Amino acid sequence: MALSPEKTRQMLHELQVHQIELEMQNEELRAAQVELDASRARYFHLYDLAPVGYLTASESGLIEEANLTAANLLGTTRGALVGQPLSRFILSQDQDIYYLHRKQLFATDNPQECELRLVKSDGSAVWMRLSAIAAQDEHGEPVCRVTISDITDRKRAEEELRHREKQIEQLKRTESLARMAGAIAHYYNNLMTVVLGNLELAADEISDPRLVATSVTEALKASHQAATLGRMMLTYLGQTIGKREPVELAAVCRETLAKLSPGLSRNAQLEVPLEGLVVSADAAQVKQVLSNLVSNANEALGERPGDLTVTVATIPASAIPAAEMIPAGWNSKAGDYACLSVADTGCGMGPEALEKIFEPFYSTKFTGRGLGLAMVLGIVKAHEGAICVQSRPGAGAVFRIFLPLAAVQPPHRSV
Repeated sequence: MALSPEKTRQMLHELQVHQIELEMQNEELRAAQVELDASRARYFHLYDLAPVGYLTASESGLIEEANLTAANLLGTTRGALVGQPLSRFILSQDQDIYYLHRKQLFATDNPQECELRLVKSDGSAVWMRLSAIAAQDEHGEPVCRVTISDITDRKRAEEELRHREKQIEQLKRTESLARMAGAIAHYYNNLMTVVLGNLELAADEISDPRLVATSVTEALKASHQAATLGRMMLTYLGQTIGKREPVELAAVCRETLAKLSPGLSRNAQLEVPLEGLVVSADAAQVKQVLSNLVSNANEALGERPGDLTVTVATIPASAIPAAEMIPAGWNSKAGDYACLSVADTGCGMGPEALEKIFEPFYSTKFTGRGLGLAMVLGIVKAHEGAICVQSRPGAGAVFRIFLPLAAVQPPHRSV
């Protein structure tokens, strides 16, 4: 059937309109393709060339996707990562860290971080920080999204810092030992001078028994002082041998304070309210610790008005600030501890004095003193305890002694 000229013109017009629409659609498609290519380029830069490595791992730990940075960090190709278990690239000694990290991630759905060593393709180990979140893939299966960052330089810097701190500590220890050796040598020299001088006198006066007896007595007295110094140094080193038995700390403190009271400032408050707090200790050595601390606190008060307070309390191990403890590196054991506190509102100490107060023969007092706090530290170390000191010039001082509680009760209440 032949079309009329009018129908033909109309059909031709419609075809032209469709052609124009198709051209417009093609232009839109070309523009969309350009935008898609640009988006892919942005994705490549943002994902593949990110400053950190990106991984997607299944719940079982298989790597499903990785960016180029992750491959470069491990010195391999992206294809060599995909399909492999992430644990394959973790140093054997750090496998437990990764296992716990992944277990906590899927158990809690909370973001997790850990630091461990990954093994590169050349066999070298590098420190990495792993940060992971739990997610789901397009099929609803659980996966974890992981970022990995190289922290090798930071770890090296930390190790170098620790090494330098050890060197500084060693220098301080050497300085302390040199001071201690000099003081001991001087003290022993004085004692030996007394011993030898009196023995020479005894030899010269052998015909007079009374003068001989006097000289020998003085020589013996100096010899006993030398022996006492030797025992004091062993105590400082924490090598003192004492009778360890369950004792009630409050009772030991009361007995000690009763003997010290007559010589203390009238402002001293001797409060030991807690009963039944038992530690495994040498009661005589605990008395020595308290006597030294109370005597120092009393001297710090001097003639000024102020308070001296002694208290006994119990404290859980988790509440003890280990970073502030002396000796350095001391860690509390599980359970409760006894805390013996001696506080004063006296002259206090500055940072320099606080760093040295437990060193043998260091003292701000007159010549011949300075073993008191060194012996306190030795006794506390021998009892597996620690000391915390807080003080500022003009604001007094607080000494806290932490001792582990005994597992059994004392045979009697009196000490």
